Amino acid sequence: MLAGLSVSPNLYAQKNADSASIARQRIIDSTRKAQKEYFDSMKVARQHIIDSTRAAQKKYNDSVQLARQKALDSSREAREKYYDSLKTARQQRLDSIKAERQRVSDSLAAIRAYRTSDRFKDSVAAIRQARLDSIKVVRQARLDSIKAERQRITDSIVTVRKAYIDSIRTVQKHRSDSLAAIRKYRESARYKDSVAVVRKLRLDSIKAVRKTYYDSIATARKEYNDSVAAVRKAYTDSITTVRKAYADSLKEVRQVRADSLAKIREKREEEKKIREKQRQEKMELALELKIKKKREAWSNEKMLKKRWGFPRAPIQNTFTRYNYYFNADNKMDEALNNMLRFRQENYDSLLALYPFDPDRDSSVLASDMDSIIQKASLGIQIHDPRTKWGDDLYLLLGQAYYYKGDYKNAGDAFKYVVSLRDKRKKKKRNSNRPVTKKDGGSIVEDENNGIMGVFQHRTVHNEAILWLARTLTESEREEEAETILDLIQADPNFEGSLEGRVALEKAYIRLSQRDYSGATEYLTVVTKDKKLPDWIRRRAAFINGQLLYRYENYPGATNSYRTVLKLNPELDMGFYAKKNMATSMMNSDSSADREEAIDMLKKVLKDGKYVKYYEQVYYVLGRLEMNNDNYDEAVKYLTKGIASPKSTAEQKAISYATLGDIHYKNRAYEAAKYAYDSAAILASSAPETDQMRIAIRRSDALSYLTVPLRKIRENDSLLYLASLSDKEQRSIVRKYIKMLEDKRRDSIFLAENAGLNNLKQNTNSNKKNNYSNWYFNNPTQMQKGQNAFKQKWGNRPLVDNWRRLSSGGFAQDISDDAGNDVNDGIPSEETLLAAIPKDENEKQALLDTIKLAYIDAANAYVQDLQDYPPALTLLDTFSKRFPNNIYKADVLYLKYLIALRQGKLEEAQKYADEIITKHGDSHWASVVKPTEDGGGFDAGKLEDVVPFYDKTYSLLLQREYTTVLPRAKEGQKRYGNTKYNDKFMIMEAISLASLNKLNLADSVMTVFMTAHTDPNDSLRGWAEAVLKLISENRVQMNRLPMGNKIQDTTSVDSAKMASVLPQSPSSNTQAVQGAYTYEPQQEHYVIFTFVGQDQRTAGVKAGIDDFNKFKFGSLNLGTEINMLREPQGVITIKAFRNKNQAVIYINSLKKTDQVFREYESKEYQLMMISKSNHRKLVTDKNLGSYIYFYNKNYK
Repeated sequence: MLAGLSVSPNLYAQKNADSASIARQRIIDSTRKAQKEYFDSMKVARQHIIDSTRAAQKKYNDSVQLARQKALDSSREAREKYYDSLKTARQQRLDSIKAERQRVSDSLAAIRAYRTSDRFKDSVAAIRQARLDSIKVVRQARLDSIKAERQRITDSIVTVRKAYIDSIRTVQKHRSDSLAAIRKYRESARYKDSVAVVRKLRLDSIKAVRKTYYDSIATARKEYNDSVAAVRKAYTDSITTVRKAYADSLKEVRQVRADSLAKIREKREEEKKIREKQRQEKMELALELKIKKKREAWSNEKMLKKRWGFPRAPIQNTFTRYNYYFNADNKMDEALNNMLRFRQENYDSLLALYPFDPDRDSSVLASDMDSIIQKASLGIQIHDPRTKWGDDLYLLLGQAYYYKGDYKNAGDAFKYVVSLRDKRKKKKRNSNRPVTKKDGGSIVEDENNGIMGVFQHRTVHNEAILWLARTLTESEREEEAETILDLIQADPNFEGSLEGRVALEKAYIRLSQRDYSGATEYLTVVTKDKKLPDWIRRRAAFINGQLLYRYENYPGATNSYRTVLKLNPELDMGFYAKKNMATSMMNSDSSADREEAIDMLKKVLKDGKYVKYYEQVYYVLGRLEMNNDNYDEAVKYLTKGIASPKSTAEQKAISYATLGDIHYKNRAYEAAKYAYDSAAILASSAPETDQMRIAIRRSDALSYLTVPLRKIRENDSLLYLASLSDKEQRSIVRKYIKMLEDKRRDSIFLAENAGLNNLKQNTNSNKKNNYSNWYFNNPTQMQKGQNAFKQKWGNRPLVDNWRRLSSGGFAQDISDDAGNDVNDGIPSEETLLAAIPKDENEKQALLDTIKLAYIDAANAYVQDLQDYPPALTLLDTFSKRFPNNIYKADVLYLKYLIALRQGKLEEAQKYADEIITKHGDSHWASVVKPTEDGGGFDAGKLEDVVPFYDKTYSLLLQREYTTVLPRAKEGQKRYGNTKYNDKFMIMEAISLASLNKLNLADSVMTVFMTAHTDPNDSLRGWAEAVLKLISENRVQMNRLPMGNKIQDTTSVDSAKMASVLPQSPSSNTQAVQGAYTYEPQQEHYVIFTFVGQDQRTAGVKAGIDDFNKFKFGSLNLGTEINMLREPQGVITIKAFRNKNQAVIYINSLKKTDQVFREYESKEYQLMMISKSNHRKLVTDKNLGSYIYFYNKNYK
């Protein structure tokens, strides 16, 4: 029994071998038979082609011979006809010439007979005498007119001279009198105080006289120039007309000739092209036949018939390797190295795992890849298919197609390489070697990593599988690529040498799918695999650090960047690795990490090769110190980065914004203003981030604070100088002028030595103040401006109306007088002393300005900055300094606003009562006085209507329509019960019409005209003018020709408002107003509108629930979905005590963009709605009418 069991496997193997040999014989026989049939058919087809070609050639030669004979006969007949016609034409021309000569001789004889007659002689004499008389008359008239014109010009000049001399005498007399008075006045004690006034009067009188003289000369010159210009124009027009007629005639003749020549030339070119094309086609056909013959002769299929052994095998392997594979492989290495060397990476964004993206950069390597494809294809074709280097050539072929972006051919090449292993396995199974378990179900080929493996040919089977996975990933077939990689990992032949390469491809798949959290695991494996090239390990470690930092794994990110530095990266990658490593340490909780980051960055500053990155290093150091609350050190570092010689505009903008944030946080608002202004100027060079947007907004807001604070300081300084003696004032003024001269001297020196200036900025940046980037403290900018001015205007004196004066003439005289007031931009001593108040009226004017500046500054603290402690301090200082001021109601109102916004209702009520009792006649009393609906504490109606209307009207006059429109809507909402509501409505219509929103403007004005039917209404004329403007603009737009395509800015808004605006304004407007009521003190809800309920709607509802729990958990808010008219719906968040609470919630919700990330901004809208209005909305299901009501009352 046991013996039988042992024999049966051999019998089974024998049967398999026999069946295989029989099948192989059948295949060989069928193949030979098919080859014989194929060769026979080819012979028949080739003979058929040769016969047909010969017949066609014979037919073509016969047709050519016949055509030539016909052409010769036709040309002979045409030549005979041409000669006959020439003879006839010559005879006709001779006859006509003879007749014309006879006619000319007869006419000449008649003319000679007439000239010898007495009648001809008498008529000639009379005509000559008449012509001479007319010439004399014309000459006499011209001489008389010239004499008269000369006399008139002489008289006018005499009159002008007399008037000029008289005026000069008057001026001289006035000057002598004034000089006598001045000499007398100089002996008085008041001379020093009135010098500036006397000089001003003198300059004004001189200017008046000179202006009169210049005007008279200009008038005379203009009259003369006009007369000369008229004569010249008439003469020029006549000459131009004659020249144009002559030129047109020449042009027509030349055009006809050119057209005929062009037609002949074009015909010749076409014939030449046809001949060239035929010749090229013949050459291409011959070349194609030649290549086809060579290919048939060099087909490697024939080589399979030859025995594969010594010496054929080593010769084929050697030729294939060192000829085609060697050259193609070197070409591939050279192309990839060039790509890595010249590629510019943006290390501030997430790097790509592979530096080459075939979908974007395929054109860069196209020529090199075509060369590789040609070499590999030729090597495959002309060498024996059984060579060891065939699969290597196919791998290079697939890589070349991959880098060209041809993923189909690349995949086919890699699949063919994988299939070659199966063919070799079949041959091995045909041998007597026993089949093992590994050979059965394995797709990975065992790599010989032993000592002998170094001297043996390494298969590229595994490499082809990995390249196939990468190709599938690029083809967006990530699931198939993932399946292949999973099969590799589950293969019994899988070993450690493949782990890093498989992890690399899996990381690439995760990054392609934007699964960054899943990619970090595989990137870590790639980084640790020392068998991979260093450049891919560096990139994997850098990307891993970026991803870990994104997910706030700061220790892991730090370790990844350390790994990058250990792998000796290039300069750029090395710096950004250190920078990002320091940033990761900056967010670490360990103080040791932060100190290490600072030390590392300071070492970078000492390394000269990183000089172009100093600005970024200083910025990171500044942020580190800022996070450690070392604001002084942070300001120093940021200032050094800004002053760095190679600082870019982008980094300067970011550093300025950060510097402004530090000053703003420390309430150094003036320093923050200068920093934010600089950031706003450079904002166009920086990415549009939240930090830059905040910097621009704060730059505008701080203007309302810094101007009044500066005004307070300046006026206080003037008042202090006024309290000093005259000697002390002059001493202080002289010191100030000397300081200005020293600064100007230093600025000129620094401007002339710009290179030394940069060095000084680098070495002494710690001494630089916060305002050195202001234009007038920047010597380089001032010198550039001065040079540009001189190039355009010359060396002009610093005087008023300098543009109207020439660079010479009287300007020099003015400079002599004006030089006492201003010296090269530095004010004179008298000018500065004149600014100091001399009497009580001037001092009181300065005090009034200071009082108003205090109120403006406090209002800026409250309204623009919402910084209440310094506002209260400033108001208390103002009240203590000026106890009897006229702004007590304003002070109480500002304190009332602060208490109201801080939630101190009792304190706010106290200030409101004080305003009503002590300042009942002020407008603030009417603002804070409670109304019937309890709206006295509504912050939205607290602003005074008069200044708000004046500001809006001023903007309207300046044509700032985009700013006027929201202010007009806000004015209607805030002051709906005042007389200004109608004016705001008209402003809204004007703004809409100016912005090409004619339909909306027409609707607003129709509502207005319906409500104002009184013909005596003062605003009706204004409204009718606006309606007329709208109708005229609409007619002009309708008259545009169809070919003139313009951007229709009204169609979108009209479509949006179609369901909201009524067709009949008189009835529908009242219906909308009757349907909804504005009650700000009533309980309010917040609604989120959407179109079509789907999974996104449920996601937004869940996000709002989470937002309510974390941010407004104490309010116990609830959410529900209400469907209106299909497909519209709303998510309702309720409930809030009043409108103000809903405003706070909706502003906070809008800042959390993650809640609505599934929707675009145009697909939804957040609105407030009162409880009663919500009930009506759910009942009526008309969202459009409520949107109209909401825009009218809430915006």
